[in-house]
Amino acid sequence: MACMGRAIMIPGFLGSNIEGALHPDRREAVSGNWDSLPKTVSNIGASPEEIFASYFDVEKKVGKDEMKHIPYGAIAFCTLMDKLSCGLQQFMAGARKFSLKAISRDDIFAANRETARETGIAFITEANDERAKKILNS
Repeated sequence: MACMGRAIMIPGFLGSNIEGALHPDRREAVSGNWDSLPKTVSNIGASPEEIFASYFDVEKKVGKDEMKHIPYGAIAFCTLMDKLSCGLQQFMAGARKFSLKAISRDDIFAANRETARETGIAFITEANDERAKKILNS
C-alpha cells in the first residue's frame, strides 16, 4: 500500500514545485521547492498548458475562469489518473475481460518475489510457466 500512496503523492509534489517555479508569489502557499524549472520540465514547456498533458481536460470540466484556482498538483494528479485509466483499459483488453467484475487476482502478476510472497500473487516469470512449457514442447 505504501508504494501506491507514494505514486499518488508524487504528482502533487511535482505540481507544487512547478507552480512555485512559474509563480514565485505562490511558492510558499503551495509548498513549492523549486526556484526554476529543471531542464526535464522546461524541455516540455514553460506554461502549465504546455507542461500538463491533462490541462485542457481539467479546464473543460471546470471552465476557464475556475482554472486559475486549480492547484497544479491537482492537474498533475488528473494526468496520473488518466494514465492509470488507460493502462487499466489496455490490461483489460489484453486479458480479454471487459468489465472490472471479470478481473481477478489470477489476472495480475507480481513484478518481484517479495511482492509475490507478501500478496500471494504469482511472480511474473512463474505465472503460466507450465502452460508456456507445454506450448513450447508440443
